[in-house]
Amino acid sequence: MKHFFWHVLTDIDFQLPLYLVSMGYWGNQPPVVRKDGYKAFQWIQCFDGQGILEIEGKSLTISRGQGMLLYPGVPHRYYPVEEPWTVQWVEFNGDFAGPLLQSLQFNNSMPLFVTKPDLVEARINEINHLYSIRNQISSYEGSYLLYGLLMDLFRYTSTSDTRSNQEQLEQLKPVIDYIQQHYAQPLTLRHLANQLGVTPQYTCVLFQQTLGTRPFAYINQYRIHKAKEILQLYPDLEISHISKKIGFDSPSYFIKLFKRSEGITPNHFRSVYKTT
Repeated sequence: MKHFFWHVLTDIDFQLPLYLVSMGYWGNQPPVVRKDGYKAFQWIQCFDGQGILEIEGKSLTISRGQGMLLYPGVPHRYYPVEEPWTVQWVEFNGDFAGPLLQSLQFNNSMPLFVTKPDLVEARINEINHLYSIRNQISSYEGSYLLYGLLMDLFRYTSTSDTRSNQEQLEQLKPVIDYIQQHYAQPLTLRHLANQLGVTPQYTCVLFQQTLGTRPFAYINQYRIHKAKEILQLYPDLEISHISKKIGFDSPSYFIKLFKRSEGITPNHFRSVYKTT
């Protein structure tokens, strides 16, 4: 089954930096061969089955949870290998299309893994719905929706079967919030892992991949940040009290970490602040 809408292009469309050309749905995508490439940019997202994209001497599998971003003028062909190969597509163009994709690091035609396919599908369905209920959607509104789709692709896709950094940050948010609320208390790796519902080992992997640091290095960094706030707000508070307020039982260990992080001791930091 095929279902699609073509946008009747006007002079306004051609003046816009981004404009929609068509969008649609194939219940079972048939083989497509384009020896000279296509005339516009395309995003084709797979929702079921499996197909092969042949492009630039490569043969790439496109399965559920993936999509293919195709640049205009690049020879290619694609065909199903596990049917039904169900896809949705959006075709677009505009003077800003190429530069925008380049700025988002989508430098050429490529397959992409979609980390939140439901959200991207919802964006495409929004476009489809507006075209289906109106004879002609506003060119400006179409450009706006297209820009939102490209931002979704930037946010929710990656070139490998791993989540984007933004996605990893979103998964880490519960544990980051937990640290900020409980930094003054004793924290264990198990405490952190429980906030995510994953193993302690995977928690370490997420921190390293997303923030480039270990969980307890991040905790210490946040505690030092809070210590600097307290040193400025309460210039007469003893260092031992500050140490306990931010979760360190040992004042000497706190002083050591503070100096390693800031290059000066807490007392020196406080004296500098007093003179400013």
